[in-house]
Amino acid sequence: MVLLSHQGFMWVRKMSYDGSGLTPLFHAEISSSHLLYDIFDKHKAVTAAFIKEYYGLEADILLVIREKFYPKKGSIDLFITFNANDRRCALLIEAKVHDYSSVTDYQISTYYQAVSEDQSYDELYFIYLTQFNEKTNFDETVPPKSLVEAARGRELIGERFLHLTWVDVHAFLEKHRAKLSKEQQLMVDLHRSWIVDKGRTDLATNVVETGERSLEDYLGDVSVALTVLEPLRKKVPKKGGLRLRIDLTGLDDAKRDAVLKVIRDLANSESVNRKKQFRTDELTRQAAADFLSEMAVKYEWDLLRFYTGLFHFAYETSFLRLYGKGTRGFSIKLEVIDKGEISLCTLWRNKLVEFMLRR
Repeated sequence: MVLLSHQGFMWVRKMSYDGSGLTPLFHAEISSSHLLYDIFDKHKAVTAAFIKEYYGLEADILLVIREKFYPKKGSIDLFITFNANDRRCALLIEAKVHDYSSVTDYQISTYYQAVSEDQSYDELYFIYLTQFNEKTNFDETVPPKSLVEAARGRELIGERFLHLTWVDVHAFLEKHRAKLSKEQQLMVDLHRSWIVDKGRTDLATNVVETGERSLEDYLGDVSVALTVLEPLRKKVPKKGGLRLRIDLTGLDDAKRDAVLKVIRDLANSESVNRKKQFRTDELTRQAAADFLSEMAVKYEWDLLRFYTGLFHFAYETSFLRLYGKGTRGFSIKLEVIDKGEISLCTLWRNKLVEFMLRR
């Protein structure tokens, strides 16, 4: 909002911003990290509240540093030193605004180990601040590498590692808005508009496009394989077309083997780009392992046999990608020559398998 004056009167005009028009301000990641630095450095009470909010610590802020450099390791975007519970602590914040293009593999471990080797702090905390995190819905979107890097950080650091989004940070800043200068409030408003708009755009840009086309369109040379599933299936209308749905719990081993063979046959279509190399990310591997473990605990040996075989096939086949967080299920994706990436099938958590059919 802007305060305007006219003939001695003051009034407020609320401003709205087109996020896409703010790219020149915030495209460089240093601009976003500097915005946080300016707030945390000038308002130690806000910094202490931030640590309290996310770690539950009563922090006595000592120093806020921007671009703290470690030789041969790199520069940490924000480095906050504080005392808490009679312990000297450091909070490292690595900020990203381009999850799909600027993630550096093993950056978290590199920085964390550099500070650990310094041996100047009793406790280390790490926040990986990105556009998206594991709570983002990627059901129809290719997930960014930031999720893989965050999974590594979580495995290395444990509960002192947090993966936050800019939406999380803006929600926090809104609660402390009154403590900020009017210039900082303006910059926060601009940044929020930009990062939210950019998030929507990036997700839309990375959608796994299937449009109104089906497996029969993409994998025509082997689509006859789907006829094997006709006696087992139920056709259900869904957004974008018709789905062939199979309830695995109602099948015997022979029929489940038939479903697995159809998936293998479809994946062997001449239309599939076998030169494309996929790598199943750590989050998906862990989710798949947890899913299999749940079946073992419930003694669902017949279903465990099917899913173990399918997951192994997807994982060992270099041009296939198993994807999913397990919350709703998984999908197996591949790339069709000159068409792009599509979903071969969806594996719902309730043991349903779906294939996309013609409209």
